[in-house]
Amino acid sequence: MTRAALVACLAGCGATARTPGGGGLGDDLTLYRDWAVVRQRITLDVPAATATLPIRIAAEVTPDQVLLIDRGGLQITAVRATEAKPDRLALDVSAPHPGRYAVVLGYVSDRIHWDVAYTMTTTAARDRAQVQGALAIRNRSGITLHAAHVRLIDAELGAWRGKTAEQLAAALVGGTQASTPPATPRELGAIEIGDGETRVELLQPATRAMSSVLVYDPIGTKLDNPGATPLRDARMGTGPAPSRVTESFEVKRDPIATAGLPAGPVRLLERRADRSLVVLGEARLFDAATRVADVDTIAVGTAVDVTGARERRELTIDDDGRRIVEEFVITLDNKRARPVEVLVREHLYRGQNWTLAYPQGNEGALAAKEGPQQISLRTHVAARSQAKILYVVVYTWGQ
Repeated sequence: MTRAALVACLAGCGATARTPGGGGLGDDLTLYRDWAVVRQRITLDVPAATATLPIRIAAEVTPDQVLLIDRGGLQITAVRATEAKPDRLALDVSAPHPGRYAVVLGYVSDRIHWDVAYTMTTTAARDRAQVQGALAIRNRSGITLHAAHVRLIDAELGAWRGKTAEQLAAALVGGTQASTPPATPRELGAIEIGDGETRVELLQPATRAMSSVLVYDPIGTKLDNPGATPLRDARMGTGPAPSRVTESFEVKRDPIATAGLPAGPVRLLERRADRSLVVLGEARLFDAATRVADVDTIAVGTAVDVTGARERRELTIDDDGRRIVEEFVITLDNKRARPVEVLVREHLYRGQNWTLAYPQGNEGALAAKEGPQQISLRTHVAARSQAKILYVVVYTWGQ
């Protein structure tokens, strides 16, 4: 990371240096998918008016990667590697008098990583689920961070900075804003992060409404193009689509409690009468593709006697109008002796600048946006009948 990028990041993280419970200063940490941005407070005992003092920061951080945020009343003339221990740094300082001073340094480190996992636990009634999650922070930096303030941003550092800059441009000069906002920072509070693994309860147990649903998702996210200019390949997404419809459960989200939660795997468990637990299904929660969804869905099996089909009816590439128009029809076939409700999930994979021109079918299925390139459409399929959903998506690009 360049020094200019580090300056921008430290300025834009919203970080402050505080100790737990308030008062004084402490370390500050922002965790991204690829980097950790550190503001480290270091206390120096300065024995004379001028001195060279060794400092201990995260391993493999070089002098040119260090930013002086708060000099603590000292004049710091150089940050350099020490001769005795090349892996350690030193500060050349001048002080108004001998004494103890506190300085704050900023840098990025790739030696602090994290993982997250979630569980949902339901009962035999399967109408509610208790959701909880935990974060594992793995510290290989060689130092302990007495972090007064920790936040997590579920994005790579460069991508998140680009998204926030895009939002700022849209607000100030009317630039084109992303179809979905960037990841929301998740504040974790004060944590002491020592060597090895530190576990943090990310989501306290909370009960959410749960219900069964059939889901038809023939494409998935594998074709998603995150760029603003749509892909023009006429063959894209037209191969044979799977017919499988899944028996799934959907769990209602709490938008306030889940804001900023990072994406990770989830296991849906059922607690039996004898208190034992069995796994019903596995999925992922809070992926970028579902960032603005109202519910989370977990597949638990194949829906017998219900199938789906996906067909493209039209593709028009209009270079003069700078748009691509694509029309699809989804056919749901219900051979059951009772009606079913089906959630159809479609992915607008050509690019992120899109709008729906005709988002409904013969049963009045309306589209709900779930993420930057994902929509869901719900429809009713009568017993031993078919239902069709037609939608038209229009992609555009700039000058």
